[in-house]
Parts: sequence; C-alpha cells; structure tokens
Amino acid sequence: SVLKHIIGLYEMAVRERMSIIMWQRYVDFAAGLSNSRDEEIRAAAVAAFGREDYVIALLRQGVEATGAHYLQSQALWMQYCDYILHQINKAEGSQKDELVEQLQSVFIERLAQPHTGVDETFTMYSEFTTRHNAATYEQQMVDANKIVSVTRGQSVQRNAFEDRLVESEGSWAEYSRYISGLAADNTTQPAEICMLYERALVTSCYSPEVWSEYGAYVAGAFDDTQVALDVTYRGLRNCPWSGRLWAQCVRFAYAHEGYELASRVYARATDTHAVSYSMVEYGLLAVAWLAVTRADPGCDDEMLLDTCDQCVDVAYKLDPSTADPVLYFERCCTSTAANAKNGTERARKLWTRICKARRFCTEAWVLSAEFEAAHGSAQSARSVFRHAAQRKLDNPERLFDAWLALENTSGELVDIDAAERIVCEQRRVILRRAERAHTMAGPAQSEVVLPVKRQRSVTPEATTADQSTPVDHSTPADSAQAQSTKSDSAHPADQPRVTTVFISSLPRTFTSADVEAFLGGPTQATNISMQIDKAGEFHGRATASMQSASALIAALDKNNTVVDGHHISVHIYKQHAKPVETTVAVRGFAANATNKQIAEIAKPAGTVVRVRRNQSGDTAFVVMHSYGDA
Repeated sequence: SVLKHIIGLYEMAVRERMSIIMWQRYVDFAAGLSNSRDEEIRAAAVAAFGREDYVIALLRQGVEATGAHYLQSQALWMQYCDYILHQINKAEGSQKDELVEQLQSVFIERLAQPHTGVDETFTMYSEFTTRHNAATYEQQMVDANKIVSVTRGQSVQRNAFEDRLVESEGSWAEYSRYISGLAADNTTQPAEICMLYERALVTSCYSPEVWSEYGAYVAGAFDDTQVALDVTYRGLRNCPWSGRLWAQCVRFAYAHEGYELASRVYARATDTHAVSYSMVEYGLLAVAWLAVTRADPGCDDEMLLDTCDQCVDVAYKLDPSTADPVLYFERCCTSTAANAKNGTERARKLWTRICKARRFCTEAWVLSAEFEAAHGSAQSARSVFRHAAQRKLDNPERLFDAWLALENTSGELVDIDAAERIVCEQRRVILRRAERAHTMAGPAQSEVVLPVKRQRSVTPEATTADQSTPVDHSTPADSAQAQSTKSDSAHPADQPRVTTVFISSLPRTFTSADVEAFLGGPTQATNISMQIDKAGEFHGRATASMQSASALIAALDKNNTVVDGHHISVHIYKQHAKPVETTVAVRGFAANATNKQIAEIAKPAGTVVRVRRNQSGDTAFVVMHSYGDA
C-alpha cells in the first residue's frame, strides 16, 4: 500500500507538470525497487506497478512524454537505450533478436526527432549497428544519413529560437514566436508544440492566456477531447480566477461528455465564487454556458430563456464597476433570447433591466435602441434615444451620433429635425453643466468635463478662460474658442499651455507623421503617441499635445472629419492615474457568507475595490484602495 501511494504521487507529479528531473527520479525509484536484494520488496513492486517489466515500460513512457524536449530529453533517452542494451547483453536467441530490432526502431525514431544531441545519437547508432547488424551496416547507415540530414536542418532553426529564448530569459512573448515558427512548418509534430507550451508554463503558469492558448491548440491537434480537458483543468488549478479558462472548460466538458459534465463545471465555477469578483470574467463564463445550453438537443427554447434570465441575475449582483464597457455578455445574452421562439419580449425586458442597472453607460442605451430598431419599430428605438439623451451619460456624443444615424437612414424629415433639435439642446445643457463645475472649482483647480468620448476632460492647465461673463455655445470648439479669446486678451504675455487631445478611428495605415500633419504640423502638435496592442499593431488611436489654445480649437474643429472613409474623432484627453491597490487575504468566515458581506466588514477600514474568492471558497481576497486601508 505504501508503494502504491508513492507511485500515485509520482504519477500525479508527471501528469501535472512536465519535468525531466521528476521523470528521472521516478525511473530511478522504479529501478531501485527492481534491483533490490529483498525479494519481498521486488514482489511488492511488481504488485504495485501491475506488471513485471515495469522499469522498461516506465522508461518508454518517460521517453514518449519528454522526447520532444529539444534541450533536455537526451539524458532520459540514453538511460532508456542503456537499459535495453543491458537486456540485450543478457538475452539469447530469439529474445535477443527481438530486443535488437526494438532498439534499432528506437534509434531511427530518435534520429528523426530534432534534439541537441543528434550527432551523439548518430554515433551511438553506428556503434550499435556495427556490433549487432554488421551484415547490413552500409545500407542502414545510408538510410540513417538521409534522416539525420533533415534533422540537422531542422535543428538550425530551433537553435536560433533557443538563443533568443536565452536572451529574453524565457519570456512568453519569445515562446509564442517559437511556437508560431514551428507551427508554420508542416513537418513539426504536435508533441513538439505541446512541449514548448509546457516549457513556457514553467515560468508562466499563472497566465490564463498561455493555458487558454495551449488548450485551444490541443483541442485542434488531437481527436481526444480528454487531452484538451485535462489541460484546461490544470490551467484552472493554477488560475481559478480566469473566466476565459472556465468558459473553455465548459465547452470542452460538453464536447467530451455532454451537458451533464458541462453543467457541473459551470456549477463549480459559480458555487466557489471563482469569477464573482468581476462582471467581465463571469460574462465570459456565462456566454459559454449559454452556447452549451443552446447547442444541447435536450434544452428547449423556454429553458434557454430561463438560462438567459438566470445569467443576467447573477451578473448584475456583482460589482458594477467591473462591468464590460462594450457589453459583450449582454449582447450575447439578449441576442440568444431574441433568437429563441417567442423570446423577443424577454429580450426587451433584459435590455430594460440592463439600461436601468447601467443608466450612465452610453453603449447600453445605444444597443437597446438598435435592438428596438431591429425587432420593434423605429418609433420605439426613437423613444429609447429620447429617454437616454436626458441622462448624464459617459459618452453622450456616441449616443447623439447613433441617434442621428438612425434618423438619417430610416426617419422622416420631421424626425431628423426633431432629433437634431434635441441633440443641440442637450449639448448646450452639457456645456453649461461643465462651465458651472469649472466656475465652482476655481480657475486654478478646475476640470471642465466636455461632452466627449470616454469621459475625457480638460486638464487644469488647459483652461485659462475668464469665467466672469456667462457664455452659451452649441459646440465644444466654440466654447474653447471663446474662452481662448478672452484669455489671450486678458493675458497677452502668457505662454500658451499644452493640452492633450485624444484621436480615434484613424486609418490603420497612419503613422505619427500623418497624425501630426492632420493636426496642423509640428508647430501645432507635438508628443504624438500612437497606441498599439501587445502584438505591436496600431488600432487607430493616438494622443497629441497641442501647443496653443488656437491649435486646440483647430484640432477640435476636425472632429468627425472623414479621411479614407474613416470618421475621425478628436476630443480632449485626460490621463487618469491608477490608485495603488493592496490585497488582503481573509479566512475564517462562514461558508454561506457572500462577497458583499465580507466587503461590508472591510468598509470601515477604507475603500473596498473588489472581493474575490479562491477555488475552494474558504479564502476571500479583499482588494483595498490603498496600502493604508489594507
């Protein structure tokens, strides 16, 4: 029983993470049992492993598991060869011939596999052939040379990647390039790609992105869904907070065993509060659960609609500050409901609830109006726009543009005129509200919040206008121009202050020089910053510092300018500093305690940013606004 327990621990270790050292220790442990002088120990080992040839079987298993490791697989493989050679030397007759044939096959397979010791392997094969197959030595070496020449060519490419890995200290970005390079070669075996993922996970095991990509690759490379499911289970043991991994696990579970297993995975994610700290993370899980429910033949439309309602119920009990700004989950949920039989009214109720919960989110109102336009009537969509226009939205210009686009494509002339009147009036209201806030805050500390995209606001240095005379303007540019004129006349000797603008919807072919030229040249705009993603791709957004009030006005006047078919957006930009957050681990609470109750306990100490649980649910991680609060 002790041996079975130890063997079980070794099996768990080599399954959980690829480790050459662990495999060598496992093999050494098995060889030590086999070579023991105590007959009782040898008998117990045979019983525990379930076979007499457990050493050679374990070596073969280890070589199959680690043979694709380009740098470190040679040691275990040589141990495997030495063991077979030892058995050959002891065997006689037909048994010896079988072992010789087996080892020759092992050599050929190894010579075809890229590894750093390919020359050493070739030399060993030559010696083995000389000793045991001398009669066919010449032909066998010719065949082996053809294989080795191909392997050496493959090794050149891998050596270059390995050198870059060393320079980057094993970064995931370099591993990703390595994987992409080998995946582009049709001769690369899936085992070698999997080995690169395993090597990357040694240092990136807490990165959900790596686990998710690994699981997706395995699912496409192998027919056995259990392999992909095992990878995702391992990822969740390391990253239980990842909604992306839980979503992948739900899909793989359904593909492997059907709805029952997928439902258990979803229930475990929700019962352990693994993703309850974020609406975005839960949304990823919920979308996968909706997809499984929709795909299952045993789920009817009524069950699907109930699932949509339940997912929204769970999501909107979470912290609203963690909501998705583009409403990915909400769009999937309402679209699923709308496509179900008799589901349009249920989807409409969902949008009503979403807009009520996220009443300041422009995107929610726009999507609700678009839903009404598609499934209701133009009048009902118009009603949503009118109602939303009265609210203090985070991006009113987005709503105004969507409303006017709807009226100009499907409305009557009277509807277009009515919409434009309401939009102009609301822009005046927003500007008056911003000017009042500026006046109350004082000229030295004020921040003028303009009706622009993503709640951008003018920095304190950007506003130098004299607020003694009230002014009512219909556009941000007119307001900025009036303030600039007063400032210039009152303080002619003052140097122009720098204000940053945010430019979006730029053509992706634009460079910083193009942005500079668009804003008036180097005398008007400086410090052009092109915003790119992790892959280095430009996605049409940039910031620039304007050198004077007149340059700022000219830049704002270019808002909605069409360039190469792109309606370019120009607004004032304000950089928001991120607070320093500190996490506190909390234990010892009741099993039925909710995250909200734990947050209430922590609130007297300071501001609580979010609360999340570990996978088992017995530890809560409370993120406080500052170290002092923590």
